[in-house]
Amino acid sequence: MWWLFFITGTLVLLYAVLFLFFKKWWSNAPVFEVKEFTPVTRLSVIVPARNEERNIHACITSVLQQSYPSELLEIIIIDDHSTDQTAAIVQSFQSPRIQLIQLTDNDPAAIKSPKKYAIQKGIDKARGQLIITTDADCTANTNWLATIESYYRQSGKIFIAAPVKINSYSNVLSKFQSLDFLTMQGITAAVVDKQFLNMCNGANLAYERSAFFEVGGFTGIDTIASGDDMLLMNKMVNKYPGRAGFLKSADAIVTTEPAMSWSD
Repeated sequence: MWWLFFITGTLVLLYAVLFLFFKKWWSNAPVFEVKEFTPVTRLSVIVPARNEERNIHACITSVLQQSYPSELLEIIIIDDHSTDQTAAIVQSFQSPRIQLIQLTDNDPAAIKSPKKYAIQKGIDKARGQLIITTDADCTANTNWLATIESYYRQSGKIFIAAPVKINSYSNVLSKFQSLDFLTMQGITAAVVDKQFLNMCNGANLAYERSAFFEVGGFTGIDTIASGDDMLLMNKMVNKYPGRAGFLKSADAIVTTEPAMSWSD
């Protein structure tokens, strides 16, 4: 059995060394600071939602409360065949900045990859130069969009991965999820900054609308249920090498809720 211990020990050592590299890369990744706040970019915030009546109000409220100029911001909510009050809650805001798209068809593409289909429908209607995607169970601080837009203009990146955190409560389950996700976000920042791997999270992404169409959108990956984030990032990086970046900033974080039970 000595060989089993040898193999296990070797893998643990390699794993530890890899994490030392990740830690070093994370530490070396610069924290972004907004140099000036003179936004000029029109933004389209895309939020796909299915049966999100518990979360959608807080999500929309956090976007409406952004410090970003309202004349440069539109919010597009795609109601993906919800059977609850999601659409009614969106309509209750009665804001000219909010556009609700209700999906009712049974397009084969929607069945194979419903989230990508919903995002695609939102982008088709969007008028913004920069697409921002988030999830219906996410909220952000008031400088979220201003920080993304400033980074976009200062860095020249056309695909921006930004941080996501999970709320941590007093129970072990939420703390485990929060810590696990925190680690993954650190790795994401490290490898994207070093152009070592392509990693991101669809709960907090930004990319040029024109670049999205230049790479054919989700064509070629639309038969895969997941991948509205990392698979799209791969397409962008292949088309535009060196034009993807990670926005390391506390102001750019969006927050989401953990699964509240083990069955969830």
